[in-house]
Amino acid sequence: MRELLRTAENDRARTPQVFRRVTVAALAAALLAAAATPALATTDGKAAAGHDRPELQKAIQAFVDAGFLGVQMRVNDERGEWVGSVGRRKLGASAKPPTNGRFRLGSSTKPFIATVVLQLVAHGKIGLDAPVADYLPAFELDRRITVRMLLQHTSGLYAYTGEFRPDGSVEPGIPAAGREWVDNRFKTYQPEELVRFALSRPARFEPGTSWSYSNTNYTLASC
Repeated sequence: MRELLRTAENDRARTPQVFRRVTVAALAAALLAAAATPALATTDGKAAAGHDRPELQKAIQAFVDAGFLGVQMRVNDERGEWVGSVGRRKLGASAKPPTNGRFRLGSSTKPFIATVVLQLVAHGKIGLDAPVADYLPAFELDRRITVRMLLQHTSGLYAYTGEFRPDGSVEPGIPAAGREWVDNRFKTYQPEELVRFALSRPARFEPGTSWSYSNTNYTLASC
């Protein structure tokens, strides 16, 4: 959870303001809910069983008070199930976010990918310090890049969503925020397409010599 919180903070610090104001259901769920399972949807901040959880409603309200547009959350714990939402569903509208709505999961997939990779390591299917090129030869990766480097963001591979340079400038990649992303949000990219885009750009540094958050690492790890 500590790593998830750190990743969420890094993402927020790097992401333009216009993107930070969209619905943050995935972040809220990750920070405030221990587990989530399908259930009957409600819209009044109560569980299917009917019990109130004012402390949870207050917690998600804090996100909106801080400037986010809207939040939905589902919690299952020893007290039962609770679902709720707060804020607005979209800019210019008054409707609240639905409590059974779909949302962009984003980087919350990374812990799941890392878990599967480490399970494969534990079963002897792959080596944590083996070259990624041994498992994905079609990409012709630098053989110094290991599986561990992908998981730790130390490969140096260009981030296909763009790079933030030390001087504060942004080198754009495949849109992941702002109006350009909104206008093309239903476009589907295949993993190979994303990786090859990243590999067409110069690496940020020599493998294993520094750290830089790059979605390319985890897209490769998922291949």
